[in-house]
Order: sequence, then structure tokens, then C-alpha cells
Amino acid sequence: MQPLLPRFLPNSRLLGQMLLLSFCLYGSVHGQDAFPEEAAPEGVQVQKPKDPILIYLKRHLNVRRGLVKRTCELSEVDINNLDAIGEDWIKLELDKGAAKQDGIVNQGVALFFGGAPRPIAANDPTRIRKIQSLLDKKLMEGLSPEQRGLVLEAIEDSEKFECEANAQVLVSQMDKMFSLTVDQRESLEPKIASWLTGKSLYMQYYTQQNYLPDIPASIVEKVFTAEQRKRFKAIQKVSVDRLSTELQTLQHQPPLDEQDY
Repeated sequence: MQPLLPRFLPNSRLLGQMLLLSFCLYGSVHGQDAFPEEAAPEGVQVQKPKDPILIYLKRHLNVRRGLVKRTCELSEVDINNLDAIGEDWIKLELDKGAAKQDGIVNQGVALFFGGAPRPIAANDPTRIRKIQSLLDKKLMEGLSPEQRGLVLEAIEDSEKFECEANAQVLVSQMDKMFSLTVDQRESLEPKIASWLTGKSLYMQYYTQQNYLPDIPASIVEKVFTAEQRKRFKAIQKVSVDRLSTELQTLQHQPPLDEQDY
């Protein structure tokens, strides 16, 4: 007769999962890979993919810095000061909001036992957008009030153009779904452009799928017919965040050249 195991002991499968989790968490906390990659041949240097958040913020830096250079008449000293703002500054800001080691452990444990993971501040979209705002201010520190005004106006024009272009894309998608008239298209485009202001939607998703973002019914209720409103209410709406989606894809893309745009 086999001896009875105490009831509180986990079965072999669960015990194996717990040991595997402990191994993974230990590697994460101590900066080691839980499943180390096969060693590269001698003399071959293998570079691990960079942090997608760092890549995203560096792209923002390249675009904004290029806009400042195009908008303002800058001296050579001004240009050198702008070029001095780079990866080190971004990393410093990211480190200020980095999660503590116990945050990493708590996240893994929560996922294992079915709970809600603790959010990591460095990966929080709100935190990333805050760093973008700080970066914009940093780039304009050495500018005169007149130059800052020109840059802010250029940023506003750029964001307005983007909203208007995205509104045209969404109205074109709605045209396929609801057979819009010319008057309906012309009425919807400025309404949706205004609604898009300050939002982060991954537009490629809506050009590839038969979905719309969560557009408020108030935007279409005075434009659509009764039948169109009924179909609009029934259609599935999905809001796909651009920032979160791009962060997931950046680590799989080849790096861009280090230049301003």
C-alpha cells in the first residue's frame, strides 16, 4: 500500500508548473534569461532586440527634432544643443518610472494564480505620453518665445492634418457599410476629425477589418437615416490603441537610421 500524501501537497503537474514559474521569475529578477538562447558561433556577435519603448520614444525624438529644425532659423550652437538630446536622456526618464523588482515578481505571481497583474509604470501608455511631452519641452528649452510659438503651431497643424486624414479613412469605411451620400460624408468628416483629437487609434486595423472604433452615437444620429442608425447601433465597434499596438510590433521591425525626419 502506498503512503497517502497530505492533501495540501500539489500534484506533480502543478508542482512542475510552480517550479517552472519560480525559475522564470528568478531569471527575470536577476537580469537573466529563463531560457538562454543557443550560444552563437565564435566570432559572431549577436545583438538582442532593443527595448520597443526606447525605439518608440527615439522615433518621436527624431520627428520632433526634425520639425524644430525645419520650422526655425537656428544657429549652429542651437543645432548642436538639439543633437545632444538623445538616447541617454530618454533612458534617464524611463528609469525614473521603472518598476521595482518586487513589481515584476508580483506581476508573474498574479498571472500564475489568475489575478490581475500590477501595472508596470514604464510600460504604461500614460507614462510614455508624459515622457513625450517632457521631450517636447526639452527640445524647445533653448528656443526664443517666437520660435516656440512657431513650433507649437506646426505641431498643432500636423496633428490637425492627421485627424482630418484619419477621419476621411473612417468615413470611407463607413461608406462601405452604410452607403453614404455625398452630404453625409461631408457632414461626418469634420465631426469625426474633432472627435479624434487627442485620441490614439491604430488606423491600419480599421482599413483591414470591417470594424469601426467606438464612435459616439451622437455624431451620427442627426446625419444617418433611421435604417442607418439601426445598423450603426448593431455593428461591432473596437477601439485599438495605436501606442500599445506599435510597442508590440516595434521589437520585430528592423531599426531605422539615426536621423531626423
